[in-house]
Amino acid sequence: MLHIYRFCAAFLTVLLCGVTLTVSAQNLGRSNLAALRGTVRDAKTGDVLIGVSVVVPATQQGTATGLDGTFVLRELAPGPVVVQTRNLGYELQTQTISLTPGATQTLDFQLIATGHELTEVTVTGQADRESAQSARRAEQKADNVLNIISARTIELSPDVTVGNVVQRASGVSVVRNSGGDGQYAIIRGMDRRYNYTLVNGIKIPSPDPKNRYVPLDIFPAELLERLEVIKALTPNMEGDAIGGALNMVMKSAPDHLVVAATAAGGYSDLFATRPFSGFSTSSLPQQSPGQANGTDYAAKPSDFSNTPLNYSSVQVPANSLFGLTIGNRTRDGKLGLLVAGSLQNTYRGSDRLFYRPLGQPKPEPLPNTFTFDEIQRREYSLLQNRAGLHAKLDYAPSARNRLSLYSLLVRLDDAQHRHITTNDLGTGGDVPVSDQSRFQRQQLWSETLQGTHQLLPRFSLSWSAVYGRATFDTPNQTDITIVRATAANTQQGTFVSNSSHLWQHSLDQDVAGYANLSFAATDKLEFTAGGLLRNKDRTSTYDYYDLDAATTGTGTNNRQPFTTYDQARFVFSLDNGQEKSTDGNNYVANERIAAGYAQAKILLANKLQILGGVRFENTSQHYDSQLPATQVGRSGNISYLDVLPSVHFKYLLNERQNLRLSYFKGISRPNLFELVPAVTNLNNDYYTEAGNPYLKHTQADNLDFRYEHFGPAASQLLAGVFYKNIQNPIEYGFAQVANNTSYYQPQNFGNATNFGAELVFTKYLRNWGVNGNYTYTHSSITTTKRVYYRSATDGQYHTVSPDQPATAEYPTPPTQTRPLQGQSNHIANLALLYRSEATGFHAQVAAVYTGRRINLVSPYKDLDQWQRATTQLDFSAEQKLPAHLTAFLKVTNLLNTPTVVEVLQAPTGGLLTAPEQNSPNRILVQRDVYNRTYLLGLRYRLN
Repeated sequence: MLHIYRFCAAFLTVLLCGVTLTVSAQNLGRSNLAALRGTVRDAKTGDVLIGVSVVVPATQQGTATGLDGTFVLRELAPGPVVVQTRNLGYELQTQTISLTPGATQTLDFQLIATGHELTEVTVTGQADRESAQSARRAEQKADNVLNIISARTIELSPDVTVGNVVQRASGVSVVRNSGGDGQYAIIRGMDRRYNYTLVNGIKIPSPDPKNRYVPLDIFPAELLERLEVIKALTPNMEGDAIGGALNMVMKSAPDHLVVAATAAGGYSDLFATRPFSGFSTSSLPQQSPGQANGTDYAAKPSDFSNTPLNYSSVQVPANSLFGLTIGNRTRDGKLGLLVAGSLQNTYRGSDRLFYRPLGQPKPEPLPNTFTFDEIQRREYSLLQNRAGLHAKLDYAPSARNRLSLYSLLVRLDDAQHRHITTNDLGTGGDVPVSDQSRFQRQQLWSETLQGTHQLLPRFSLSWSAVYGRATFDTPNQTDITIVRATAANTQQGTFVSNSSHLWQHSLDQDVAGYANLSFAATDKLEFTAGGLLRNKDRTSTYDYYDLDAATTGTGTNNRQPFTTYDQARFVFSLDNGQEKSTDGNNYVANERIAAGYAQAKILLANKLQILGGVRFENTSQHYDSQLPATQVGRSGNISYLDVLPSVHFKYLLNERQNLRLSYFKGISRPNLFELVPAVTNLNNDYYTEAGNPYLKHTQADNLDFRYEHFGPAASQLLAGVFYKNIQNPIEYGFAQVANNTSYYQPQNFGNATNFGAELVFTKYLRNWGVNGNYTYTHSSITTTKRVYYRSATDGQYHTVSPDQPATAEYPTPPTQTRPLQGQSNHIANLALLYRSEATGFHAQVAAVYTGRRINLVSPYKDLDQWQRATTQLDFSAEQKLPAHLTAFLKVTNLLNTPTVVEVLQAPTGGLLTAPEQNSPNRILVQRDVYNRTYLLGLRYRLN
C-alpha cells in the first residue's frame, strides 16, 4: 500500500499545481468585452483537430485548439468580427460573427483537407498514421480486441525502448533486466511464453538463447509507427498465443518528404553514488580453445586470458541517443522509400541485496521454515549499445498491384560487470568475493517481400516471403572467485579460489511463406482462405571450462595468495581441458509449421459484424543433442495437429460506440531448448536447470467481452472482461531427482483458469488531459508441494511429497493453490498531460503500478518467492523551438522504486536481526535498486 500512497501523493501534487496555474492564467476580462468559443473538426471524418490556429486578422488575437479540438478567444471587441482558421493540410476558412458585449458565443468550423488526388494510388499521410487519433480509429475499426500506442504517444512518453513502452498498454506488465528496463511482456497475467511478437504482422525469430519469445529491449522505440497489443486472435493469425500478440508496425514511406533527426544525452544517478565499473570487449576471443582447435585439443590454462577482469571505473558516465529518419515518394505516388536508424549508448546498473536460500528449508520451529546460507551484495554495471536500422520500399505500378520490401536489422551489445561481496555470517571459514565479466550480442535480421494483387473485381491475393535470422553470442564469459579465510585453524589471508570461462552461441533462423486469397461476394460478405509454411532451424553451441587455483606447494599452507587478477594462476579441475563432448546444451533442432485457415466476415443490417472461421496448425519438431547415446531423451521427434476455431462479434451501437464478443482457441508450444534433457546452470547461479522431453504443448479457450466508446479527439472509454481456460499450462517448478536434489524444469501442471476485467480511459479538456488503464486479473492453479517437518508423533524429521511415503500428519501429499507465474492481480497506468499548441509546450507525469506476483515457484509449501507490488513514476516534457526544432526531457523512476522479492513467511532466528529484514510477516530474498535516469535532447522534424 505504501507504493499506492506515494504515487497518489505525487500525482495529486502535480494535479493541484496544474489546476492552480491554469486558474491563475485565466483572465476573465472586463465585463463589456466578449468571448468566443468553439470546436474545429475535419469536414470529412468529423474528428476534432488539434493545434489549429484560430485568429482574428484585424487585431491578430489568436489561439490554438486544445487536445479536445476546442478553442477560446477572450477580450474581443463587441460587434462584427472576422475569424480565420489556419492549419497545414487544410483549406483556410473564414467566418464572420456579431459579438454581444459581456457574452460568450459559439462558432464551430468544419475544415476541408487540401492536397492533390492521385489517379491510381491512394496514400495516407505519415503524420496521420502516427497520431493518437489514427490509433483510436484503428482500434474502433478493428475486427478483434486490441489496444494501440501511437508513434506520437511514444515520442511524448518517457520511454526509448519498446520494452518500456509496452508497460503503458492495458493489462501488460514487464519482466525487467538487471538494469531495470522492461525486457519481456506479460499480457493479462499470461507469462512471456504465452505471447508472440510480430513486425508488420510477420512473426520474427528470437535471439534469446533458450526461448522463442523475443526480448523487447533490443528494439529502439523511435522506429515504430505504432505498437499493437492484440488480445483476441482471428483465424488468419498464427495460433500460438494465449495471452496475446505484440505487433510492431514500423514507420512506412510517407506521401511527401519527411526528415527527422534526434540527438540526446543523459545519465543514471546510480553512478553518482558509486562508479561505473566496466571492461574492454574489443579483444574477446570469439571461439573457445576447443572450437578453434578441434574437439581433440587439450586446452592449457595459458589459453585463457583474464583480460576481461581488468576493470576501469568511470564516475557518472554519459548516455547518448541518436536517430535519423528520411522518407519520400515520387510525384506520381507509385514509389515510396523510408530509411530510419537509431543508436543508443546507455550506462545502466543496479545494486542488489540477495539472501541465497538453502536447497532445503528447516523443519522447525515450523514446517518449511525459510533458511539461507549467505547474504550477497551485488553490484551490476551494464554498458548497452543498441542499434536499429530499417528500410521500407513500396511500389504500386497500378491501383490493382502493390509490392513492398521491408528490411530490419537490430542489435544489442550488453557488457555487464557483476561484483559480488558475500557477508561473513560469523560461522568462520572462507568468505568469497567474485567478479563476472559477460559480453552478450543479440542480433536480429529480417527481410520481408510482400505483394497484394486485385486479380478480379471481387478476388484479391496477398502473399509474403520471409527470411529471419536471430543470433546470440557470449564470447569468453569470465568468472573468478577469491576468498577471505577467517577460520582460526586455516591459513589466514585472501586467496585465489577458482575461475571459469564460457562460450555460447545460438542461431534461430526462419524461412516462411504466407498466402491469402479473398473473395468479396457482396459489399457486406467476404470470404478469405490462406496458409503458412515455416521452417525454423535452431542451433546451440555451449563450451565451458572450470579451473582451480594453482597451489603454491604442499601441506596445509599451500593456497595461492591473491594479488591481482592478472597474476592469478589456475589449473584444470575437470576433463583436463577437453571440450565437453556430452553436454546437452549443444543441440540442433528443427520445427516445421504448416497451417491453413478459412474465415468469413459478414455485416448484418449495417450494425452487426460477424467474423468467424477455423485454423489448422500442424507442428513437427525434431531435436538432436550432444548427450550420451544411452540417455533417454537425447533425441526426439514430436508432432501434433491443432484445430483452432474462433468467432468475433462487433455490434455498432452508433458511430462512436461498439460492443464486442470474441472467442478463440490458442496454443503455446514449448521452447525447443526445454525439450532437451540437459542439466545446466546456464545464466542461472541460483539453482540447477534441466529440460523435459515429456513436455506437452498448452491449449486454451479464450473469451472476451468489451464495450467501446470513442469520443472527440483521441478520447475513449473501453471496458471489458475476459476468461481463459488453460489445459496443460507450462510453468517452471522443481522436480525431485534424488535425495535432496531437485532440478528447476518446465512442467505441465494440470489445468488452470485466468479471468479478469479491463478499463481504459482518455479524456481531454482544453490543454489538459488524463489517460489511464486498470486491469484486474485472477488466475488459479493447484499443484502438489513438499513439506519438511519434525513429527510430533515420533520426533523424527520427515519429508512429505508425491515421491515420498505418507505419514500420520500427512496421509496424502499436500497441495497448494496459487496464481500463474507472473500474474499480478492489479495493473494500472495513470498519466496527467499538459499540451499547449500556442506555446508548443507539452508535458506529462506517468505512473505504472504493478501488483504483487510470483517470481519463483518453490517445491516446498508456502515458500514461493513473490515480487512485491511496485509504483514507478516518470516525467517527460518537450518545447517546440524555431527552425523545426524541439527540445525534450525524459526522467524515469522518479521515486527510485526498487524491485523486491520476498517469501510470505514470518522471519525467525537469525533473520530477525539480518540486514533490511524489517517486516514481521515477510522475508526479504532480493532487493534491486536502479535509481533515476535523465535524458535531455533535441529533435528536428521536417514534414
